[in-house]
Amino acid sequence: MPLPREASGTFPPPERKVLVVVRSVPAAGRLLDAVEVFGDDDRIAVEFALNPGSVSEDGIRAVLAAAGVEQVLSWEEAVARREEFALAMAASPKEGLHRLSTAGGTAAPSGPPLLLMPHGAGHNRLVQEADGPLRTASGLAPEQLLHAGVPVPTVLALSHPEQRGRLRGPLERIRTEVVGDPSFDRMRDNEGRRDRFRRALGVPEGGRLVVLSSTWNRDSLVGSVREGIRRVLRRLPCEEYRTALVVHPNVWHRHGRRKGLELLLRRERAAGLALVDPHEGWRAALIAADAVVGDHGSTTYYAAALGRPVLLAAFGRDELDPASPLHAFGAACPVLAPDEDPLRRIEEVVDAPRPRTRGLLIDRVGQAAERLRAQCYALLGLDPPEGPVEPPPLPDPLVHTAETTAWRVGAEEGGSDLGAPVLRPRLRPAALCGPESGALLVSVEDPSPARAAGAEGLVRPHPVGEAEAVAWARTALERRPGAAVAVAALRGGEFLLAEAGAPWTRVAAQGTGSGPDAVAVAAAATAWLHRGRSLTEWREKGAVVRGLLEETRLSVPPPD
Repeated sequence: MPLPREASGTFPPPERKVLVVVRSVPAAGRLLDAVEVFGDDDRIAVEFALNPGSVSEDGIRAVLAAAGVEQVLSWEEAVARREEFALAMAASPKEGLHRLSTAGGTAAPSGPPLLLMPHGAGHNRLVQEADGPLRTASGLAPEQLLHAGVPVPTVLALSHPEQRGRLRGPLERIRTEVVGDPSFDRMRDNEGRRDRFRRALGVPEGGRLVVLSSTWNRDSLVGSVREGIRRVLRRLPCEEYRTALVVHPNVWHRHGRRKGLELLLRRERAAGLALVDPHEGWRAALIAADAVVGDHGSTTYYAAALGRPVLLAAFGRDELDPASPLHAFGAACPVLAPDEDPLRRIEEVVDAPRPRTRGLLIDRVGQAAERLRAQCYALLGLDPPEGPVEPPPLPDPLVHTAETTAWRVGAEEGGSDLGAPVLRPRLRPAALCGPESGALLVSVEDPSPARAAGAEGLVRPHPVGEAEAVAWARTALERRPGAAVAVAALRGGEFLLAEAGAPWTRVAAQGTGSGPDAVAVAAAATAWLHRGRSLTEWREKGAVVRGLLEETRLSVPPPD
């Protein structure tokens, strides 16, 4: 990305300066995508200015700094210096853009030409007229686009032609250009990084990732159906599913950024819910997702446009322009109702054919960067550089992960294999699930004394020596009279099985995949004992523990 340079530096002085006006964190992300059109052009210098007033204002400088923007002008500095700039770009129509630029009309233009673009998927959310009701979509409202009857933007960049049809009366004088959606195109162009992003999000091989997507306000997913989020976490088996939450930056910053959300979502985090940074991560999460449970925010729509299965658990129709295609998208999208089983519904939509939704709000797919560059350079009065626009790859998602360390467990029995019982463990998060969901298995890494005290099974998941494992198991079972079994991973791919009141057993394990999993073995043993069975059968005949893509055969090795 071109950045401001001194005339005495290595590069020659710029021929044109571009001012990028940032009012919110979502707008910052959109504009950082947009300025990639100036890549490889030493004729252009780009400066950034902060236009105050957004809920997420406190996060703007951090987002820009993470992108390499070290100097940010104040709004007053930008207005005072406006004549220095050959072009201004903004992705929010609010808070006094007329002080920087007006397109003219009967009067002469003032300041640099202004290219205004949306900061989400089109123009959907209603804004309130002065002392009146919600009537007009943000970004298409007269009070935002006109000042004293004069158009503020020189060019209004649209993602779809339908937005042009919602400009009425004096707004029809504003010049509009359909450029498409640069942010969506970057997602589409980075789908080849899906495997990489899934690894970053901790999705096990053969597993599934469900992304929970929430905008802001009362009718959002986090604002209206908090219990719905917990229902999803309760029902998705931990051995197969990972969950991640993408929230609107306004929510992130209103609650004190990451720490505030961690406090609010403590039980959900203990159930394995990962928080995806809304600045660098939401697009990677959508690319990595197997399904998205969302609301009326742009992120949910982008997921559907990428072809991801989507379920709506909330949808604030009253906040949307009835003429917006997003309103129609909500009416046609599958729903996750409060009385429905989230696991069953997610499996249904993952397996079902998906309708094409991209054309509702996004046109000129794959062309946005080139079309946006053409508009910018025309306003600058320059020919664009040769060659295509090539934005950098999307970075790995910044994820604040949460590891589940206590489970309610059961096991599906699958007959026997050479006389050995075959079991497939099913694990659900103990932080949200009660005794009706199965026996309580607790890891040594779990920080809850209450859960440890009520555990029926204990597990030490990381390999240790046999003597250390035996000492741990003996002490752990003595301290917790309700625990029936303790399982520890041993070096060399074996396990220690210790029953209360019975001799411990060293079990050899042969895995068909990446290696045996102590938690899965402990879950199978705990569920087996919870049913009133005995591990004597395991000692005599062995057992088979099945996972997603592998199985582990357990057997007692002969004496040394």
